[in-house]
Amino acid sequence: MARYIDPKTDFGFKRLFAQEDSKDILAQFLFDVLELPYPIQELSYIPNEQLPQGADERVGIYDVYCTDLIGQRFIVEMQRGSQTFIRDRVLYYSTFPIIHQAKKGTGWQFELLPIYCVAILNFASDNTPAYFRRIQLMDTASKAVFYDKLTYIYLELPKFGKEPGELTKPADKWIYLLKNMPELQDIPAELASAPFDHAFEIAQEAALSPQERLLYEVSLKSARDAFAEITTAREEGREE
Repeated sequence: MARYIDPKTDFGFKRLFAQEDSKDILAQFLFDVLELPYPIQELSYIPNEQLPQGADERVGIYDVYCTDLIGQRFIVEMQRGSQTFIRDRVLYYSTFPIIHQAKKGTGWQFELLPIYCVAILNFASDNTPAYFRRIQLMDTASKAVFYDKLTYIYLELPKFGKEPGELTKPADKWIYLLKNMPELQDIPAELASAPFDHAFEIAQEAALSPQERLLYEVSLKSARDAFAEITTAREEGREE
């Protein structure tokens, strides 16, 4: 029997990152993965269903959507099943916090606050070995960042193969936790400090209520079905 829930499931991911009692975990995760210049002091969750401008347009539903004290927006998505157009999807989702910053009237100068999108993929998006990608708009001639207020992070879990003793970067510790938590019986020494210890504490299967356990089992089955679909597609040569 697993000791900890699987954060790659919808239930497990939201338990770790999308509840009031787990804001410390989310704040440190964002700080480490985004390599922010200063810690996040406070986070406020925004409703994860974002309505479009018109009734005939598609809504955006995020796993986690939040803002900090100065108004920076953070989107975190766990993509469990293979998604051919994952880059298009993440780009599309980033348009909602852009549009919603628009102010009415003629005096608005189009100044935007930073938007960060973290996409955690439980599949490989391509054949390159890169498991961590940081994407920003770039001047193709100078190779310098042209616009630094829109940042995309892609974490591809299947490409990550480091062991606990190799976790020298803060982001690598989070990737290891996300990928390996349900297989762990003991907390690795590299993850024994805050807020990882809190993450392991609230992720204990034994602490789930009967209702939570039922929701987790449904979520776990869905994640296993998604993984089986990826495996079948790979074997049949359909995965891009």
